[in-house]
Amino acid sequence: MCSKAKTQKVWLALSLMVALGWPQLVYASEGAAVAPRWPMLAAGGLLVMAGMALMTLRRAWFELSSRAKIWRVVGVTLAGIGFYALTFGVTEPPPGGERVGWVTSYSEAQKLAKAQNRPIMLDFTADWCLACGEMEREVFEHPQVRQRLEDEFVTLKIDYEGGDAETIAAIERFEVSGLPRIAFESPDGEFLRGPSFEGKLGVEEFNERLDAAIEGRDAGSQGWLSDALQERGLWAVFILVFGAGVLSSFAPCVYPLIPITIGVFGARQAATRREAFLLSLTYVSGIVVTYSVLGVMAASLGTVFGGFLQHPGVQLGIALLFVALGLGTLGAWDMRLPGGLQTRLSQAGGAGFGGAFVMGLVAGAIAAPCIGPVVAGILVYVAQQGDMLLGWSLLSIFALGLGLLFLVLGTFSGLIQKLPRAGGWMEGSKAVFSAVFFGLALFYARLALPALVTQTERVWWALASGLMG
Repeated sequence: MCSKAKTQKVWLALSLMVALGWPQLVYASEGAAVAPRWPMLAAGGLLVMAGMALMTLRRAWFELSSRAKIWRVVGVTLAGIGFYALTFGVTEPPPGGERVGWVTSYSEAQKLAKAQNRPIMLDFTADWCLACGEMEREVFEHPQVRQRLEDEFVTLKIDYEGGDAETIAAIERFEVSGLPRIAFESPDGEFLRGPSFEGKLGVEEFNERLDAAIEGRDAGSQGWLSDALQERGLWAVFILVFGAGVLSSFAPCVYPLIPITIGVFGARQAATRREAFLLSLTYVSGIVVTYSVLGVMAASLGTVFGGFLQHPGVQLGIALLFVALGLGTLGAWDMRLPGGLQTRLSQAGGAGFGGAFVMGLVAGAIAAPCIGPVVAGILVYVAQQGDMLLGWSLLSIFALGLGLLFLVLGTFSGLIQKLPRAGGWMEGSKAVFSAVFFGLALFYARLALPALVTQTERVWWALASGLMG
């Protein structure tokens, strides 16, 4: 009877999601249709609920029978795939739509530009650049933009990591210091600096850049940080960057980690609110150190440093870390530090504070690829300025914004100690968090495993096609 009730709740929740998502069923476009987001989100939500319904949430792993352990593993797996689908559906552009026809040779593009009397639009990209893919799917392939690119421009795509002499020369000529980088060249070979830009723009802003490239004039904007600095001053930039950090803490692969990390570094078990605050502050200090170092390095190197954080190897390493955390949370291995290491940390000033700082260092690196476009935008600006003090201050302020939610919740989480320390709800939360970790592992692994993205998009399109009839 209980199982039947759970099944009814799952299907009721799915029906509500479908009903709420129905207004997005038709994509108002010219040309090929683009899949709506709601089928992917609905499927992800259903998998999460089905997985949780299969788990025995109120008992510890060692208390489960063999059969119950199998069902928990199945449930965690389904819920993990569901969390991945939800994160993918929220952050990735939907599949579908017509593609832009690209030229891949700079010399060939120059010949076409002269013959057709059209300017060249150069798109510098790389496999690891998430924002590049988003820019192409959300802007270049928008029906209005795509039509303009086909009729008015020669479109050239250059692989930033090509390594050949022509690519290296183009990177230097068009002053590429960050990705995405869009540059324009007139039919007679003049570099049009005015309309060229780095970072992401919306459809309307990008159309203005196209107009400026056609007319050969300055588009009047050099990026969101540069614009804010020129219009409102340095303090406005600091406030803007701090706000970007706060908003980034709500990213799909950052926010779910907050209660987990707060519990692990000991803020929940702190004897006083002051101790909880100091532990949380130590954790946030670790995040600040990570990002301040990135800022100084970006300013000193003056190159595409933010791209390193989205490199497939880095992403795969983070994915493996989440797999290990998921297995540990599930109960497959003991997540406690070795006794000798705990003793050394205690002698150095306390395992809690040392662990909190190290966790902050790691958390900053883990969060960076997830919030890559924001971090990359700041790093690109810092790299252009070449000012190490500015790089340190901007990235430190961003990290403070990113850690604000951790600081507040960690400080006041000491109140949780008044609740019962044991109970089935704790075991249930471990199973759910384990599923979150596995979902994040899949999400981070997608850059290192292009086939995973391809198959996910196929499933997304199949869901949309089936539900849309």
